[in-house]
Amino acid sequence: MTNIVPLRNTGGFTRMDNQLMDALAAVHLSPSEFKTLHAITRLTIGFNQADRRITADEIAKRTNIRPQHVSTAISNLLARRVLYRVGGSRGQIGICDPSEWVFEEPKKEMLSERKSVDSTENGSTNNVTKLPISVGCHLYSKDKPQVTLPSEEITSPPTVDPAPRAERKTPFGLNNLLADNPHQVPEQLLTDWLAQRKAKKAAVTATVWSTVNAELAKCAEAGVSAEAAITEALSAGWQGFKASWVMSRLKDSVPPAARARSNHHGFAERDYHAGLIEREDGSYGF
Repeated sequence: MTNIVPLRNTGGFTRMDNQLMDALAAVHLSPSEFKTLHAITRLTIGFNQADRRITADEIAKRTNIRPQHVSTAISNLLARRVLYRVGGSRGQIGICDPSEWVFEEPKKEMLSERKSVDSTENGSTNNVTKLPISVGCHLYSKDKPQVTLPSEEITSPPTVDPAPRAERKTPFGLNNLLADNPHQVPEQLLTDWLAQRKAKKAAVTATVWSTVNAELAKCAEAGVSAEAAITEALSAGWQGFKASWVMSRLKDSVPPAARARSNHHGFAERDYHAGLIEREDGSYGF
């Protein structure tokens, strides 16, 4: 009886290098890492390709592992140099030569400590590989291996001073109105006027108050006091202020001297017979 099992051609098979098979038997991997590596081996060597683009979803369908766990497994295999990637995070993936593998997973005792790890070459313990254990471990790239610089050669990026904040302008309030009050408007009226402007969300500035003073001067020329004018503005609920508006509301109470004098007057006092000659019939003529 022979102990050789014949291979039947039942749909094809994958030819595997003996060195790679020995390495797969000797490497210490977690179940998800081993299943991920097995799927990548099938998708690359099984199709006679050194490397190819393989997505985490594609491996997840073959292994029944969640895609996020597949991504973690690929990162660990890249860090242990079992796999290599050509290009960026979406580049092609291939299997490294077993002589580059880190067969034992480093113990994560301290995140920043460099831990010695025994490495076996096809089952032997001839070589010892030292790997940095850190959270931000650089992934191994076959085309562009990572270069570790000494700390004295690492320069921090230049600091940029934050832009200075613009100085906040001092609000124009009651004290400013009282300081520039040529028409002697009572303080209470000014307080009420400010409150009314604030309720209407209208800002009070030096320019606005200067314009109001100019309109109050027109009111004074027409015989209307500043106090009466501001009172009318508050009663009407105006946001702005115009002397013409005040005159329109107070036209019945404006003194006669303030009204426009008419040119049609004095007819009753005029002597219409002056310079004329009275006739016998009682009429007048020249």
